Amino acid sequence: MLNGGFSLVRSLTYRFMWAITVVMILIVSINFMWDINQQKRQAMMEMREKAQVITKELIATREFIAQNQNKINCDSQGGFEFKHLNPAAVGMGISKIFAEMTNYSIKQTRLIYRDMQNAPDDFEIEVLQKFKANPNLQEYWAESEIDDKRVFRYIIPLKVEESCLPCHGGPVGELDVAGYPKEGYLEGSLGGAISLIMPMDLFVANLSANVLRYSGFFLLLIGASIGSIYILVNRLVVQPLSDLEKAMGQVGAGNLNVDFTNIRAEGEIEQLATHFQVMASQLRDLYYNLELKVDKRTYELEKANEVLKNKQQELENVNFQLKEANRYKSEFLAIMSHELRTPLTSIMAFTELLLTDMPEERTIEIQNLEEIRKNSENLLRLINNILDLAKIEAGRNEIKIDTVDLTDVIGSVEGVILPLAKQKGIIFHTCFLPDVPLIKADPEKIRRVVENLASNAVKFTDKGGRIIISVAYEKNDKEVIITISDTGIGIREDEQKIIFERFTQSDSSNSRKYSGTGLGLALAKELVEMHGGWITVESRIDRGSVFKVGIPELPKIKNGGGRNG
Repeated sequence: MLNGGFSLVRSLTYRFMWAITVVMILIVSINFMWDINQQKRQAMMEMREKAQVITKELIATREFIAQNQNKINCDSQGGFEFKHLNPAAVGMGISKIFAEMTNYSIKQTRLIYRDMQNAPDDFEIEVLQKFKANPNLQEYWAESEIDDKRVFRYIIPLKVEESCLPCHGGPVGELDVAGYPKEGYLEGSLGGAISLIMPMDLFVANLSANVLRYSGFFLLLIGASIGSIYILVNRLVVQPLSDLEKAMGQVGAGNLNVDFTNIRAEGEIEQLATHFQVMASQLRDLYYNLELKVDKRTYELEKANEVLKNKQQELENVNFQLKEANRYKSEFLAIMSHELRTPLTSIMAFTELLLTDMPEERTIEIQNLEEIRKNSENLLRLINNILDLAKIEAGRNEIKIDTVDLTDVIGSVEGVILPLAKQKGIIFHTCFLPDVPLIKADPEKIRRVVENLASNAVKFTDKGGRIIISVAYEKNDKEVIITISDTGIGIREDEQKIIFERFTQSDSSNSRKYSGTGLGLALAKELVEMHGGWITVESRIDRGSVFKVGIPELPKIKNGGGRNG
């Protein structure tokens, strides 16, 4: 353990040193990069200023020669003799002498040149094109390389002035006094540029010297820092932790009378030693009283377990009673629903007979009979819902699998819903997308699902609204998607999570506008899930609702539970 402790402490020391080293490297590197960048920027500005002076001096010389052409080329009697000392010739001569006296290179250049000595290189062509494209560009400089040497390049444009027109103006092609064809330049246009190349050897040398100086300083700083950290960490951390480790080893061996106050430590390590001293004292007290506390806790645990067993037995009894009560309720609902459905069916049959034999002129009696039939149908639908839910709870509801053509199912629903929709002034139609296959399902159960959803849509949609039932096939999931959408009152977002619960409606107040038991959606969900399908809703207040039902092409039904197929 001791050797392991030393390696841990030493790794802590090395981590400190590495962390400080990394931080220092980052700080020094950032400072170095910033300083080098500043030096480079300052050097570029100095070279730019120097280049400005040199090029402007050459331009001034050219201007002076241009302004004194008459004096140069005319003798005292007024006779004209071209001396070949025009601005271009003088500029070339000065550039040649300047290059021989220095390691700088300066020349006059333009895109359409007269002398090969003034031909632009690739860099100068690019800059001349920039001057031509942007007349407001007054100068251009950049760092470049020529023959693997870094150089500073500076170019300033030459504008055509009035004194330039005799040689470079119009008409185009006419020979000027020097025997060259005129270019046809206009006053103020780009006539060329002065290009200056300045070596950067001194800058590179200074930069290298600074790099060496920074490197030496950095190595010295790192060495001094690492040495100082190593000494301080060993003195203030390693040795106290080593002594603390030895003392803790004695505690681990069973010696609870170790004195931690003898450890020479400072700061947090001293506080740690004090806490270990308190911990050792507490361990000593705990050890002496451990057996008594264990007996006491064991007795309390046995009592708690006994109480827990009694509560568990009570809970099991209550659960059994609840299950029995729920079973009785389901059986009662099933019996009552069946008993109610028999006389209700008779009422509906007699109503149909009366309507058939009733003369058309007896409108009041016909309206009353229609109201009886409509309310009887609604009541029968509610009783069927209650009966189906009771069967599902009792585990006796069965689905009879058959080959189903959803066109027939939707057509049957349409026969029931369309008259109701027309009566309320609602637009109703159905839509079948291509490739909807025959499926294996209980056709009556699917019809009940769609009819319940469509009836709800009619109930909650006002006059002038629209209800659409569409059927599509999802090839990837191999399931049929039935969508019932309406433009009704919509459902609040917080109520969308509970509308599929039994006896729940969007409006649960006693004075609600829309009647119903809240069983339709619950039953639809149960019947869909019996087929291994799903049902969802999307709705916005005053914008309508969209219910989607997914029915697998082949039923996903588990064995048992009173279902067969």
